[in-house]
Amino acid sequence: MRKKSIAAVAALGLLFGAVTPLAASAEPGNLAPCSVSSLAKAKGIRSLHAEVRRADTSEVLFSRNAQTPARTASVMKVITSVVALDALGPDYQVETKVFADSTSGRIYLVGAGDVTLSRMPGNITSYYSGGPKLDSLSKQIASWAKKNKVTISEVVLDSSLYGAKEDWHSTWDKRGLSQGYMAPVSALQIDAGRLTSSKNQNVFIGQRTAKPISQAGTLFLQSLRKYGLAQSASAVVGKLPTSSSVIASVKSQPISKWIQNTLNVSDNALAESLGRLSSIALGFDGSATSLTKAYQKALQARGIDTKGMQIVDGSGLSRLNKVPAKLVNDVLAQVYANQASHSAVIAGMPVSGKPGSLRYRFISGEQRPALFNIEAKTGWIRTGYSLAGKIKAQDGTDLIFTVYNLWDSVSYENRAAMDKLVFGFYKCGASLTNN
Repeated sequence: MRKKSIAAVAALGLLFGAVTPLAASAEPGNLAPCSVSSLAKAKGIRSLHAEVRRADTSEVLFSRNAQTPARTASVMKVITSVVALDALGPDYQVETKVFADSTSGRIYLVGAGDVTLSRMPGNITSYYSGGPKLDSLSKQIASWAKKNKVTISEVVLDSSLYGAKEDWHSTWDKRGLSQGYMAPVSALQIDAGRLTSSKNQNVFIGQRTAKPISQAGTLFLQSLRKYGLAQSASAVVGKLPTSSSVIASVKSQPISKWIQNTLNVSDNALAESLGRLSSIALGFDGSATSLTKAYQKALQARGIDTKGMQIVDGSGLSRLNKVPAKLVNDVLAQVYANQASHSAVIAGMPVSGKPGSLRYRFISGEQRPALFNIEAKTGWIRTGYSLAGKIKAQDGTDLIFTVYNLWDSVSYENRAAMDKLVFGFYKCGASLTNN
């Protein structure tokens, strides 16, 4: 019976491809160890950093360069989200305020890091569902101006919360602007710097502005003028004086909603805001250079070893980010061990076959058995693919995994090879071996 069982497992290995059962354990009842060695050495696998462990026992089943810090691509967003949960809390809302001084008719729009603040009128849904509107601020300002008989003479734009100028890291691909997946970081942005059609201002196009602060001033003036305000005023960059008072404010959706969106569709702007706001909440200055220390502080408080970690940005866009695959798995293990306190992260994780960045992967051909059984954050930059999350394996075992497939330049072939390796983890389950 035992020989027949081993033969059956071997036959399955031939049927599905390169997952190879090894000699059976001498302990009665054990399944044959299952190797993904050939998949890990496939042509499309270049510099592999990977770790797979059982979720229930934390036993490491597979490891390749797992403790070597390396670029994460958008898998970084998992770490950023967990840090934000700890630093800000799931219910935290970002409040954008407008101030006025007592004499000049000058008002101040102060950026608070809410990239979901929207230009869309009240009857049009924002790009970020539930995002606050500039028109809500303008309506409050109109009421204040009428009550106090004030004529607005100037609009001052204060984006100094984590740096007065827009921040674009030198390693980010400029195609982020033309292809619409990133604008420079600033505390004052409208619709995360997205552009709209010249024919219809209520329709977004796939591009971003290189000057989000200037764009915010233009859009804020347009909103004010709908209410008969600031007809001859201009917008200038400046800083809020101490002698001023709040005349209008709006709040964002809770951070838990940001996290879900950040992970599910891999939103870079939200991730950068989460990282910068977390830095400030943790006692740092919100700059890009503060992120390593901020993330270390949050993760070390969880008992996670951060040796070798270098955080350049919250989104994972930079090739200079350095995080060991083991560290990502340490974070994921805590997420899945305590799901109640990490519900926003779990709700945001893309799932194969469902809407999100994993929708069209692991859904057809020989990989179809993994449909809905892989939930993981996707990652891609021009020098690497990554994937990290949880697998409900073929044998029912829950596996925590992180994989980076890195090289000087990567293509679809490298992603396909990585997915085949991850599908190999799914087929092996608890029988996965490191050999």
